[in-house]
Amino acid sequence: MMRNTTMLEVSNVAAGYGASEVLHGLSLGVGKGGVTALLGANGAGKTTLMKTLAGLLPLQRGQLRLNGADISHRESHERVVQGMVLVPEGRMVFPSLSVRENLRLGGINPRTRARWRQNMERVYHIFPKLQQREAQAAATLSGGEQQMLAIGRGLMAEPQLMLLDEPTLGLAPLVAKQIFELVARLRNEGLTLLLSEQDVRKTLAVADYAYVIENGRVATHGPSDQLADDPRIKEAYLGR
Repeated sequence: MMRNTTMLEVSNVAAGYGASEVLHGLSLGVGKGGVTALLGANGAGKTTLMKTLAGLLPLQRGQLRLNGADISHRESHERVVQGMVLVPEGRMVFPSLSVRENLRLGGINPRTRARWRQNMERVYHIFPKLQQREAQAAATLSGGEQQMLAIGRGLMAEPQLMLLDEPTLGLAPLVAKQIFELVARLRNEGLTLLLSEQDVRKTLAVADYAYVIENGRVATHGPSDQLADDPRIKEAYLGR
């Protein structure tokens, strides 16, 4: 991937929970128009980074820049308006609300509010199952359908950059395959994605560039095809 057009710059970031620092001076870049992957074991700091980028955790030090603008201390809703949306681990849909109501909530930011009907049609075009179930409560959907709903809700905000945190967690292999196919489709439609995933093999196949996170720091990074051939990555993450 061409890395000379960087949409998101993460510079020397430290963050965590209370007095506990999880990220220790982490730096990375997300290139515009591609899929950048975050790889690493459970507890490495990937979800902490995603929450920090989205404004759900405060920055202890460092800087975040989105399309050149400093967003280090912007509120989470301001980051959505500026074009960055998090699809969180565990989906976090509103269980008692209908599919349509969940999607409607994704489109309430001032930048996109007037186009919510067009955006909902787009989501239904991508996920026909959601249109079939639009009156159902989100709690009644399968895990895969809830993940579709979470991604659809994110798309309602017309993101330039989508943060996808463990989108295939707990899903059946066939559904997980569909999620990876969707990631490729969204990338081909021009969306920039930062993808955190446990399935290293499939993630490297769909990503353009990848960072390996260990103990809150970047251990290594590079084009995903190069990392897929790296003996250390094969041994640690691919089981060969």
